[in-house]
Order: sequence, then structure tokens, then C-alpha cells
Amino acid sequence: MRRKPVIILITLALAFASCSMGTHDSITRETMVFSAVASHSNVKGIITTTNYPVDVPFIVEAVHYPEGIAQSAGSSYVSDETISYDAVHGVWRPEGDIFWPANGDVVFYAGSPILHQVRLTADKGVVADWEINTLEDSQVDLCVAKTTEKCEDHPTVVPIVFSHALSQVCFKARCLQNYSTSQRVDDMVQADVITVILDSVKVTDVLSKGHFTQSPFGWEVDPVHTAGYTVYSNPQGLELRCDRYDNPVLNYLNTVLMIPQVLSGDARIEEWHHCVVRSSVTNVNTGEIVSDVTYPVSGHSSIPIRLCGEKWNPDYKYTYRIAVGLQSENTVISLAVTDWTETKEIILGDE
Repeated sequence: MRRKPVIILITLALAFASCSMGTHDSITRETMVFSAVASHSNVKGIITTTNYPVDVPFIVEAVHYPEGIAQSAGSSYVSDETISYDAVHGVWRPEGDIFWPANGDVVFYAGSPILHQVRLTADKGVVADWEINTLEDSQVDLCVAKTTEKCEDHPTVVPIVFSHALSQVCFKARCLQNYSTSQRVDDMVQADVITVILDSVKVTDVLSKGHFTQSPFGWEVDPVHTAGYTVYSNPQGLELRCDRYDNPVLNYLNTVLMIPQVLSGDARIEEWHHCVVRSSVTNVNTGEIVSDVTYPVSGHSSIPIRLCGEKWNPDYKYTYRIAVGLQSENTVISLAVTDWTETKEIILGDE
């Protein structure tokens, strides 16, 4: 009977020690939480601010190097973990707690969106088999991120800064010039009011299938698979106007996301338009309209994309400005290359 108090005391001591160790462990090995931003303001499918959209989860792969990257081999520590936004605490977190290792380095790879063709590996990061067959496919923004953090001095929140693996291609259009004219001969004024109306724009024969790896960063593009996309179509047509100073007004048409590639000689931008010509003759003395005729003139032009630039690089924006001429052979296309948000102009060849 005298031994029972001793046994009870020993049991209490072990329980106290166990609680103390658990408390210490939770303090020194905090759980991993994340922040998510885009490296540029952009177009999810197509991200529109530097704030990553809170309703779009992403996946993370974490590789742990116990003695640091330079001193040891890495092994998978977190694999294909879905990270979702916690609105209560304003952070991104996994479904269950993931604790920081006690020492070494952790390399984080992140990928978005979560699709069956987007995978994560410990050695290559984000790996994706990407195919763009339709205009809807061209609105999906493949984003990737990578960051390295030290376990002993890790941040409270791991910063995930996404960049774009695809090329952003934008289309705008205007008329080449103001074609309307007016001239007086004696008592007669002949006025030709010419309205240029854009019907549709199509991109043809661009490469549409490729394999992406994050580390090393790059694309392997399938040279056989090509596709065409109608990037703009309007049954009523888009009137290409001039301002009051006769300067053509540039109109936004559409933005698509394409697989980065060296453009082939077959890749083209095609446009279809029609003109409405109203030709009238008026007697300036009497105000009588001597004649008034309206008739349409249709036009189509097809221009190789390579005339403007030979390639599309990831994380760049390529804006094609189509200047529609009265005659199809007069239509010209110019190109502006910028960073994703058009804050910095890029000189061709320096991409």
C-alpha cells in the first residue's frame, strides 16, 4: 500500500514532462502558412490585379535540404498539397497543419490552376502538358512560383510570387486613315462618306501543344500540332472611327494566352472587313441632292505574324495593332512588346 503514492507521483511527473515537450515543440516548429501574389498585374485567365484571386486554390511541393541546399541532397517534404485561402486569418494554408523542419532549407514550388495536366515534382517543380485547342482554352493562365526559405529563420508567412508560363497576346484594330472626302466643282459638292467596319479577326497556324517544366524553366513545343482561333467576331461589325481631328481610334478586340514559341512562316493574322460607301452630289445653291448612292465593299487580308516578330516568350505581352485599309493590300500590322502589364516596353530581340 505504501508504494501507490510513489507510482502516482511518477505518473504525474511523466505526464507533466510530456506536456512540456509538446508545448515546446509547437513553439519551435510553427505551421506553414502562405501569401500569394502575382509578379505583375495580369489578365486568372487572366489574373487582373497583383492580388492572387482568393477563390482559386493552388498546389505546393516542398523539398527539404536538412543541411542546406549547398551541403545536402533534398527530399520531398510536402507533396502536391492543395493550398486554400483562410479568410478568417487572411492567409493561405493547407487543410492540415504542416510544421517547419527544425533545420536546413526548404524549396517551395507552386503551380496554378489545379488541373489534371499540371503536376508537381521534387526535382522539376511544376510540370504541365498544355494544349490550346479553343478560344476558351486560351483564357486559362498557367502560373508558377518558386522560393527558398531557411528553417531556423523562416518567415511567418511564406511569400508565393507567381509568374506566367504562357505568352499574353493582345489584339487591337483601327482604320488606316479617314477615307471620307468632299470636293466642290462649280455649284456641285460631291461627298464620299466611307465607313470601315471590322467583321472578324483570326489567328491561324500557331503551335498549340507543348510540355512545360519549371526547373529548368522552359517549353518543349510539339511542331506538328497547330490551331487557329477567331479572336474577334461581331455579326453587326465594329465601326472603325476617326476622332474629330481625323485620327483613327484604336479599339481593343481581345486578349489570349498562347504557348511560347518561335512563330512559323505559316502563322498569320487574318482580318475580314467591309466598307459602306455613301456617295452623294448636292447643288449648293438649291440644296437639291442630285444623286445619293450607297454600296458595300468587302475586304480580307492575311499577313504573316513573323513580319512583326519571330517569337512569343513567356511572361511577356505582345500587342498587335491592325490598321485596316480600304483596299485589303493596304492593311498593315504593327507590334508592341511589353512586360505583362505594359509598364515597360521591350525592344525586339531583347526579350
